[in-house]
Amino acid sequence: MATVLIRTAIIYVLFTCAIRLMGKRQVGEMQLSELITTFMLSELAINPIQDISIPIAYSIIPLIFLFSMEVITSFLVTKSPLFKRIFMGTPSIIIKHGVLNQRELSRLRISISELLSELRLKDVASIEDVDYAILEQNGKLSVFLKDDKRGVTIEDILNKRPKPSGIAHAIIIDEQINLKELSLLGKSEEWLLNELKRRGLERVDILLLTIDDANNINIIKKEEK
Repeated sequence: MATVLIRTAIIYVLFTCAIRLMGKRQVGEMQLSELITTFMLSELAINPIQDISIPIAYSIIPLIFLFSMEVITSFLVTKSPLFKRIFMGTPSIIIKHGVLNQRELSRLRISISELLSELRLKDVASIEDVDYAILEQNGKLSVFLKDDKRGVTIEDILNKRPKPSGIAHAIIIDEQINLKELSLLGKSEEWLLNELKRRGLERVDILLLTIDDANNINIIKKEEK
């Protein structure tokens, strides 16, 4: 019994440290690689507790290896667009200005019934009411209603509601240009670089650059180290 308790304590400490260092996101917000790693960690952690004939090192070494792989993967994802696409995927625009992207819906293997169900859960009655519906990297659906379908606000009462500007498209994230988002706005990479030059900026200076549908540009520069 003492052996089982000691093994349980060791595995508990290692598993807790691994999960905490992986991040504080909820299970529903985990990326695919994080979810797979968590399942594998759980299986590896329980084996030497259930069967004391299994050396505890057979669990500790794979735990450390998997944790190390997850840390390395997380680092590569932040530095490489290729690794980000492989391990995290990219957000997909399913509805734009009330128009359903049937090709994207088919590629994602989402049925119309599933989409309508998700919209209803967000109190959206019709696809035509949606300005943007985006399937995020964590599998959740973000929905933005058209300006005239939103609830009445104080701006409406004062007749000061700003003109609709759509969503902010992330064009540059940590120096990396998102050509897909840029093409959605009908812009070219040459146009973007000229715009940065006009503002006295280089791509390496940018942490985040967004452009909305009204061509409003917002830039967050990197902090000096």
